[in-house]
Amino acid sequence: MKRTIVVFVALGLWGTVGAAAQQPAAPAPAAPQAGPIDGIVAAMQAAEQRASRFTVELTTAGQLPGDLALSTRGVLHVLRGAQPAVHTAVEFSFADGLGGRVESAQTAAGIVLYEENPAFGELYLRFAPELVADLEWAGSVLGRSDLPGMADRRAMAPLGSTMLVELQREFALGVVDGRRDRAGEPGTWLAGPRRGGLDDDGSGQPMADRVEVFVRDRDHALVEANWLQGERRVQQIVVQRLEVDGDLPPALFTVDGRGQRLRDVQQHQPMWDQIQQVLQKAEAKAPEGAVRPSRR
Repeated sequence: MKRTIVVFVALGLWGTVGAAAQQPAAPAPAAPQAGPIDGIVAAMQAAEQRASRFTVELTTAGQLPGDLALSTRGVLHVLRGAQPAVHTAVEFSFADGLGGRVESAQTAAGIVLYEENPAFGELYLRFAPELVADLEWAGSVLGRSDLPGMADRRAMAPLGSTMLVELQREFALGVVDGRRDRAGEPGTWLAGPRRGGLDDDGSGQPMADRVEVFVRDRDHALVEANWLQGERRVQQIVVQRLEVDGDLPPALFTVDGRGQRLRDVQQHQPMWDQIQQVLQKAEAKAPEGAVRPSRR
């Protein structure tokens, strides 16, 4: 079970299940930023607003709690417009050889999730649209993004603008002088130490004391991010391929259950219990009079 929790934590950084990607992300609240970073974020957000279709192939690698090494490789498809949809497929592997796969698609019909992992084996589950709306609401109330339906920053902002804003809140980022390319591609390296007075956010991610990221000039995409403890890299995200406004056929948003029977998520007790606990926490924390969408 611990290993399964760690998988969800790690994939939360990646963006495993698209949620509010149906519309372009609204500009995030301003954080204390140096002038040049304001301009970089604005250019990223403008590019995200202009496009309606994204394909992002990502890899991640890092040391998780308990020195458990985990790497992932996957693809994200985001379709905006009259019939919005999000598809994500991620393969993950631990250093000890165990691993699995998580694939999901969100459309107007809800979410279909396929998962193969060391703890539960294979799952093939459906989340009804009403439940997806409740989970999106709960994620907003609790500031969480680790369950299907909760807002996913990578799907909401496929070029990485939201991630950059969040990193700037946590780290004192500045432009790195003298580094103007990555593997020959022009862009901007940003780096900086962790801001003082910040405690562990409870996410389970390693506490980095420094971060460095690269934003590519030609498409305003954040294509690499590294979290560091001293000289040791504890987490890395790399965009291996990015395609903007390419073809996204409907078949991309169908999840293959690999022979499993599609069940409603209520029929899988461990995940359903977790969902109920999260919804109850959100209701307890929500402002007085606020209720989840399915009860309005």
